[in-house]
Amino acid sequence: MMFPAPMPPMPPEIMDAAAADPAGFADAMATGMEAFQGAMGEAGDMGAAFEAMGDVMGPIMQDMGVSPEAFEAAGDAVGAAIGGGMHMAPADCGGAEMGAICQDAVEMMMPPGMEVPAPVMDAMGDMGQGMADAGCMPHDVAGEMMPPPGDPGFPFPCDPAGECMIPPGDPAACPADICAPPPMDGACADMGGGMMPPDGGYDHAPMPADAVMPPPMEMGEGYIDPAVGMEGTPPPPGDMAAPPPGDMAAPPPGDMAAPPPGDMAEWAHLQVHLMVALPEAQMLQFRTRLMLPLVPRWMVPWIKVVHPHRQIRQELRPIRTRGCPLKTMAQR
Repeated sequence: MMFPAPMPPMPPEIMDAAAADPAGFADAMATGMEAFQGAMGEAGDMGAAFEAMGDVMGPIMQDMGVSPEAFEAAGDAVGAAIGGGMHMAPADCGGAEMGAICQDAVEMMMPPGMEVPAPVMDAMGDMGQGMADAGCMPHDVAGEMMPPPGDPGFPFPCDPAGECMIPPGDPAACPADICAPPPMDGACADMGGGMMPPDGGYDHAPMPADAVMPPPMEMGEGYIDPAVGMEGTPPPPGDMAAPPPGDMAAPPPGDMAAPPPGDMAEWAHLQVHLMVALPEAQMLQFRTRLMLPLVPRWMVPWIKVVHPHRQIRQELRPIRTRGCPLKTMAQR
């Protein structure tokens, strides 16, 4: 299976609340799942069940310092992330597999270097199991959790009529540059089998010529724009606009001018995840359309996507980065 990429980021208020009181956050999720299962038992309507879950969790989250606006934004973002994974998962996933999808999805939404607290991660696993216990199947869950096809934040391309072009349960149909594998050390990897891509990866279909990619989700206030600094102002020119002197002035011969031989020969089909070596205070998560104009021109031909995730530590190990002006997650 695969997940959509790039993942929507987790709203800061949610991360702060989970970090401040992991056990309380997990309890709130458990209370929400009880409401979900109760609503499913009464009416069997998954949409109503998710609404019941939100109605119960909202006031609890507000007591923990999460505004209603941030809670709604988190619901939309988490829904797109988990729902995108559920959409590409095997149709016969059970509760453990659905829980693993929930766990890996929220892990992939976190900023680089930030972990999901263990109690919250356990609660995400329980959430997947709880949905399965209530009779919900992964592809049905995907349809309820994701935005409608074509709406902002819907993670897959649509045809001109507004229908999703990626069939459920078929990750190979997803173009390689809009999906990413589960973390190599994550919950789906522990499941194995169809929960991970096959050896060598999928033979991804190209993006259809008539495909329409929905616009990104509006994250609202509190989201740090990758194009600006931590205080909402553009970063200093010396840090971003041009490479600093010394080891960043030019690519070393061989390593950077062309892709290395072997595994890295097919750069056009590889989703490369990198981080710019900025001071820690300015370490930001970058997206392709914002990052590429800022890197030296000689890097552009072989940088496909800029979007850091933990699962690429092992993927990046074969990449030769000697003298490279970038710090990969494999080197952290």
